[in-house]
Amino acid sequence: MSTDRQHTARPAVPEEGGGAAAPDGVEALAQAADALFLAMRKARSRAAEEGGLSLSQLALLDPLAGGGELPVGQLAAGAGVSVPTATRMLQQLDAKGAVVRRRSPEDERRVLVRLTEDGLDRLTRLRERRRAAQARGYEAFTPQERRRLAGQLGRLAEIIERQG
Repeated sequence: MSTDRQHTARPAVPEEGGGAAAPDGVEALAQAADALFLAMRKARSRAAEEGGLSLSQLALLDPLAGGGELPVGQLAAGAGVSVPTATRMLQQLDAKGAVVRRRSPEDERRVLVRLTEDGLDRLTRLRERRRAAQARGYEAFTPQERRRLAGQLGRLAEIIERQG
């Protein structure tokens, strides 16, 4: 296990007590969270592109990984894009053979989307590569540090969702 920790792409952390506007440690935490978000976005984007998908396409397809069909509007909302944008992306993914779209039998205005076998294979391979890369990165932490960090990140995600 590697104990050499990488400290690249970290923002400068202000001296404690250096800013009167933010409570103790808030600015340093905000900067660290921003750096983490950007690093994760870059890593996800690289992994998605290697898998032949854009980051937006990946966000659109992720909810379909469990099987079944979902309406375009629900996929768009989950990916944080407009329905017309999702429709264009899904047209591209349909042309690549990654998804199949069809009209809902209950409501002709709704379009349902599901992954094809090829689309599921692509998404699965991409997720496996991403998890393997993450696991290599997490080796820099002890098992106890990983558990503690997982708990703290989960708590931070809940706080952000509540503020949303």
